[in-house]
Amino acid sequence: MQTVDIVLIALGVLLVIVGYARGFGRALRNMTKGVFGIIISVFVCAAFGGMILGTDLVGGYVLQLNALLAEKWAFLGKIQAGVIIFYAALFLVAQILRIIIVKLVCGIFEADNKVMKVINRALGTVFLPAAGFVFLLLVLAVVRLFENTDTVINLLTKFNGSILVGLYEINPIILHL
Repeated sequence: MQTVDIVLIALGVLLVIVGYARGFGRALRNMTKGVFGIIISVFVCAAFGGMILGTDLVGGYVLQLNALLAEKWAFLGKIQAGVIIFYAALFLVAQILRIIIVKLVCGIFEADNKVMKVINRALGTVFLPAAGFVFLLLVLAVVRLFENTDTVINLLTKFNGSILVGLYEINPIILHL
């Protein structure tokens, strides 16, 4: 077993302990605020924006807005300012919905009764290590973007046979840039 394997296992155990101590509600609140909250909202916009924009109602309004803005200033028509405004509004709605949903979920799981305290700690014990695992997979997916560089080749050679390289090879997350 390599040192990197021991470190990964130790981090996993630490995340289990911290997840138990903090509970699901606090872990969720801490993970969805700040930069990670913005990333979540951007992901929601990227995932659902095209689908919403493809509907007749919203798509029609955005086309009308693009035409109106192009009449006022041709440059705004060329950059599709209506689409930019749509995505900015969608981002704000996603941010507001994320905050509301997290507050509701945290309020439910942090209720002051014994059953919810047990459920909160049990879910925290599972949630935090799972979130850490997904984060590790995302980092490995970013590393895969540079897999033909000398640095990544040297790292893969150095850690050959470790859990980290095994996760790297079977990583289901594939980024396309």
